[in-house]
Amino acid sequence: MASFLVRHWLLLINGIVLLFILPIVLAPVFMNTGNTFLTGIAEIIMAGYHATCHQMPERSLFIFGYSMAVCSRCFAIYVAFLIGGIAFYFVRDRLQPFNIIYYVLFCIPMALDGFTQLFGFRESTNLLRIITGVIFGLGSALYVFPYMQAIFKMEKEESERLKMELERHKPEQNESS
Repeated sequence: MASFLVRHWLLLINGIVLLFILPIVLAPVFMNTGNTFLTGIAEIIMAGYHATCHQMPERSLFIFGYSMAVCSRCFAIYVAFLIGGIAFYFVRDRLQPFNIIYYVLFCIPMALDGFTQLFGFRESTNLLRIITGVIFGLGSALYVFPYMQAIFKMEKEESERLKMELERHKPEQNESS
Protein backbone atom coordinates (compact mmCIF):
# COMPACT_ATOMS: atom_id res chain seq x y z
CA MET A 1 0.00 0.00 0.00
CA ALA A 2 2.78 2.43 0.89
CA SER A 3 4.55 1.91 -2.44
CA PHE A 4 1.25 2.47 -4.27
CA LEU A 5 0.79 5.74 -2.40
CA VAL A 6 4.35 6.83 -3.19
CA ARG A 7 3.84 6.14 -6.90
CA HIS A 8 0.27 7.42 -7.29
CA TRP A 9 -0.16 10.16 -4.67
CA LEU A 10 -1.00 12.84 -7.24
CA LEU A 11 -3.69 10.72 -8.87
CA LEU A 12 -5.19 9.99 -5.45
CA ILE A 13 -5.23 13.64 -4.39
CA ASN A 14 -6.70 14.78 -7.70
CA GLY A 15 -9.33 12.06 -7.39
CA ILE A 16 -10.23 13.17 -3.87
CA VAL A 17 -10.47 16.81 -4.96
CA LEU A 18 -12.69 15.79 -7.90
CA LEU A 19 -14.92 13.78 -5.56
CA PHE A 20 -15.11 16.85 -3.32
CA ILE A 21 -16.13 19.10 -6.26
CA LEU A 22 -18.75 16.81 -7.84
CA PRO A 23 -21.40 17.14 -5.10
CA ILE A 24 -21.06 20.93 -5.27
CA VAL A 25 -22.34 20.78 -8.85
CA LEU A 26 -24.73 17.86 -8.31
CA ALA A 27 -26.70 19.56 -5.52
CA PRO A 28 -28.49 22.06 -7.80
CA VAL A 29 -28.90 19.41 -10.49
CA PHE A 30 -30.61 17.12 -7.96
CA MET A 31 -32.79 20.01 -6.72
CA ASN A 32 -33.92 20.66 -10.28
CA THR A 33 -35.22 17.10 -10.74
CA GLY A 34 -38.05 17.62 -8.29
CA ASN A 35 -37.55 14.02 -7.17
CA THR A 36 -38.07 13.80 -3.40
CA PHE A 37 -35.18 11.41 -2.89
CA LEU A 38 -32.70 13.44 -4.98
CA THR A 39 -33.90 16.69 -3.43
CA GLY A 40 -33.22 15.17 -0.01
CA ILE A 41 -29.70 14.23 -1.10
CA ALA A 42 -29.19 17.77 -2.40
CA GLU A 43 -30.26 19.18 0.97
CA ILE A 44 -27.78 16.89 2.75
CA ILE A 45 -25.04 18.03 0.36
CA MET A 46 -25.90 21.68 0.99
CA ALA A 47 -25.84 21.14 4.76
CA GLY A 48 -22.51 19.33 4.56
CA TYR A 49 -20.82 22.03 2.51
CA HIS A 50 -22.20 24.75 4.76
CA ALA A 51 -19.37 23.76 7.13
CA THR A 52 -16.85 24.95 4.50
CA CYS A 53 -18.65 27.96 3.00
CA HIS A 54 -21.18 30.67 3.88
CA GLN A 55 -23.29 29.74 0.80
CA MET A 56 -24.69 33.26 0.43
CA PRO A 57 -26.93 33.17 -2.67
CA GLU A 58 -25.80 36.59 -3.89
CA ARG A 59 -22.22 35.30 -3.94
CA SER A 60 -22.99 31.93 -5.51
CA LEU A 61 -23.25 30.47 -8.97
CA PHE A 62 -26.50 28.86 -10.08
CA ILE A 63 -27.39 25.81 -12.13
CA PHE A 64 -31.01 25.43 -13.27
CA GLY A 65 -31.96 28.28 -10.93
CA TYR A 66 -30.49 26.61 -7.81
CA SER A 67 -27.32 27.76 -6.08
CA MET A 68 -24.29 25.52 -5.98
CA ALA A 69 -23.25 24.07 -2.62
CA VAL A 70 -20.47 26.66 -2.20
CA CYS A 71 -19.99 30.28 -3.21
CA SER A 72 -18.33 31.31 -6.46
CA ARG A 73 -14.95 31.98 -4.80
CA CYS A 74 -14.81 28.60 -3.03
CA PHE A 75 -15.84 26.82 -6.22
CA ALA A 76 -13.13 28.66 -8.18
CA ILE A 77 -10.52 27.74 -5.55
CA TYR A 78 -11.42 24.04 -5.64
CA VAL A 79 -11.59 23.80 -9.44
CA ALA A 80 -8.35 25.76 -9.88
CA PHE A 81 -6.63 23.52 -7.33
CA LEU A 82 -7.79 20.47 -9.32
CA ILE A 83 -6.63 22.02 -12.60
CA GLY A 84 -3.31 22.85 -10.95
CA GLY A 85 -3.02 19.25 -9.78
CA ILE A 86 -3.71 17.92 -13.26
CA ALA A 87 -1.27 20.40 -14.82
CA PHE A 88 1.36 19.49 -12.23
CA TYR A 89 1.38 15.94 -13.59
CA PHE A 90 2.92 17.26 -16.82
CA VAL A 91 5.55 19.52 -15.19
CA ARG A 92 6.27 17.62 -11.98
CA ASP A 93 9.88 16.83 -12.91
CA ARG A 94 10.66 20.44 -13.85
CA LEU A 95 8.83 22.42 -11.15
CA GLN A 96 10.76 22.90 -7.92
CA PRO A 97 9.26 23.95 -4.57
CA PHE A 98 9.29 27.71 -4.17
CA ASN A 99 9.59 30.12 -1.27
CA ILE A 100 6.48 30.87 0.78
CA ILE A 101 6.85 34.56 -0.12
CA TYR A 102 5.73 33.69 -3.65
CA TYR A 103 2.74 31.83 -2.25
CA VAL A 104 1.79 34.93 -0.26
CA LEU A 105 1.75 36.83 -3.56
CA PHE A 106 -0.89 34.38 -4.85
CA CYS A 107 -2.94 35.06 -1.70
CA ILE A 108 -2.87 38.87 -1.86
CA PRO A 109 -5.55 39.40 -4.58
CA MET A 110 -8.10 37.31 -2.70
CA ALA A 111 -7.20 38.92 0.62
CA LEU A 112 -7.57 42.42 -0.85
CA ASP A 113 -10.89 41.54 -2.46
CA GLY A 114 -12.22 39.94 0.71
CA PHE A 115 -11.06 42.59 3.16
CA THR A 116 -12.13 45.60 1.08
CA GLN A 117 -15.58 44.04 0.83
CA LEU A 118 -15.68 43.00 4.49
CA PHE A 119 -14.89 46.51 5.69
CA GLY A 120 -17.43 48.10 3.36
CA PHE A 121 -15.09 49.87 0.96
CA ARG A 122 -16.89 48.28 -1.98
CA GLU A 123 -18.96 45.27 -3.00
CA SER A 124 -17.13 42.52 -4.86
CA THR A 125 -18.61 40.77 -7.88
CA ASN A 126 -18.79 37.08 -8.65
CA LEU A 127 -16.39 37.59 -11.55
CA LEU A 128 -13.80 39.14 -9.22
CA ARG A 129 -14.41 36.40 -6.65
CA ILE A 130 -13.84 33.77 -9.34
CA ILE A 131 -10.66 35.45 -10.62
CA THR A 132 -9.15 35.84 -7.15
CA GLY A 133 -10.26 32.30 -6.24
CA VAL A 134 -8.56 30.89 -9.34
CA ILE A 135 -5.33 32.76 -8.55
CA PHE A 136 -5.39 31.44 -4.98
CA GLY A 137 -6.33 27.88 -6.03
CA LEU A 138 -3.61 27.65 -8.67
CA GLY A 139 -1.10 29.24 -6.32
CA SER A 140 -1.99 26.70 -3.64
CA ALA A 141 -1.50 23.81 -6.05
CA LEU A 142 1.79 25.22 -7.33
CA TYR A 143 2.99 25.67 -3.76
CA VAL A 144 1.82 22.38 -2.22
CA PHE A 145 2.39 19.84 -4.99
CA PRO A 146 6.14 20.40 -5.53
CA TYR A 147 6.73 19.90 -1.80
CA MET A 148 4.63 16.75 -1.81
CA GLN A 149 6.53 15.54 -4.88
CA ALA A 150 9.82 16.09 -3.06
CA ILE A 151 8.57 14.23 0.03
CA PHE A 152 7.32 11.24 -1.95
CA LYS A 153 10.51 11.21 -4.04
CA MET A 154 12.60 11.05 -0.85
CA GLU A 155 10.34 8.28 0.46
CA LYS A 156 10.76 6.31 -2.76
CA GLU A 157 14.54 6.73 -2.72
CA GLU A 158 14.73 5.68 0.94
CA SER A 159 12.55 2.65 0.26
CA GLU A 160 14.78 1.62 -2.66
CA ARG A 161 17.91 2.14 -0.55
CA LEU A 162 16.51 -0.04 2.24
CA LYS A 163 15.54 -2.72 -0.26
CA MET A 164 19.06 -2.78 -1.67
CA GLU A 165 20.49 -2.90 1.86
CA LEU A 166 18.30 -5.88 2.71
CA GLU A 167 19.33 -7.66 -0.48
CA ARG A 168 22.99 -7.05 0.31
CA HIS A 169 22.68 -8.60 3.78
CA LYS A 170 20.50 -11.48 2.70
CA PRO A 171 22.01 -14.85 3.75
CA GLU A 172 23.49 -16.82 0.87
CA GLN A 173 21.34 -19.72 -0.31
CA ASN A 174 22.99 -23.14 -0.24
CA GLU A 175 23.62 -24.00 -3.90
CA SER A 176 24.02 -27.77 -3.27
CA SER A 177 20.53 -28.39 -1.95
